Amino acid sequence: MKEFHRAIFFTKAPLGGYYRYKDVFQIFPCGMENMPVSKAQKHHPNILEFWTKDDEIIKSPIEFEGLQDFVDKTATLLTKQDRILALLTTFTNNLFFRYTDISGAWGMPLLKDEPGEEANSWSSKWCINMYHFPDLPRQFKIDNFTDQKIPDIKRIPHKAFYTFEPDLDSNPQKEIVFPTTIDHLFDAYHSLEPTISSYIDSASSYTVSAIELHYTRKTLSLLSSFTSMETMVNLEYKDFEAERCESCGQLKYSVSRKFREYLLKYIGDSPNNKKKFNNYYSIRSKIVHTGRQLKTELLFGDVPEDEKQTELVTRIGILQLGKLAITNWLMTNGKI
Repeated sequence: MKEFHRAIFFTKAPLGGYYRYKDVFQIFPCGMENMPVSKAQKHHPNILEFWTKDDEIIKSPIEFEGLQDFVDKTATLLTKQDRILALLTTFTNNLFFRYTDISGAWGMPLLKDEPGEEANSWSSKWCINMYHFPDLPRQFKIDNFTDQKIPDIKRIPHKAFYTFEPDLDSNPQKEIVFPTTIDHLFDAYHSLEPTISSYIDSASSYTVSAIELHYTRKTLSLLSSFTSMETMVNLEYKDFEAERCESCGQLKYSVSRKFREYLLKYIGDSPNNKKKFNNYYSIRSKIVHTGRQLKTELLFGDVPEDEKQTELVTRIGILQLGKLAITNWLMTNGKI
């Protein structure tokens, strides 16, 4: 028996409509009665509706006497939420997220949208990252997907979506759009055996990290993108058995060659791409093996503007390449 749930998640740009993937889940902008709103908000609250069944229950490895059923159910709900949000982030050009750190932080509550001089009399408060209001629990109770009277989220052709000026949350006023292939990507993912979909989950997790760190920890963001791609390379060559050198006995294979060949197969085979992918792998190797950081890592680093732009374009190119390494593999190998 299905049990339906609602959860709050956030985006850094307006959702711009609703999206429903078959009878699995749907997302739409939050419009609950008496919900908190702010003109200054940078995180837009949205609603995710999904369901769980009894056979999906995840047993928590930590035992809580008297609370085990509650803990197991919470683990199940959060795991399913996070998987959906990670796939949405991977398949699109925006971050879909929930608040995971509720340990708290010092902050300055915005008690009014336009406080003026009154703000000078305010003091910091200990704040918890949580979106809540008294009537929220009542409005979270559902027994099916709710009907939507707003338009679908706009869709853009697959290749142009990932390669032509991807927004990446750089414009908080620009409404979120999806690729035309979004349904096919979810179809392909859900057609996979668990042993294979686990690779996609892992690669998606690294892609999410790359996006989360994109503006703050640029070098680690780049490494996360590379790790996402290398996860897909490992999936592609999981049954590959390297030959051994007859004279020295060492395995004969090139990690960089597998990386390049994977991208040439799933992104596009051309002399220009071959040169580009080799250059990208060289950047990865310099970071991993020498500890080199990107020139723009420091917030106020003395870097010429043209070099800043070059690094930005390279970082975006590698980030989008990581997404295409996942989505194009799914389009090719998933059962659609």
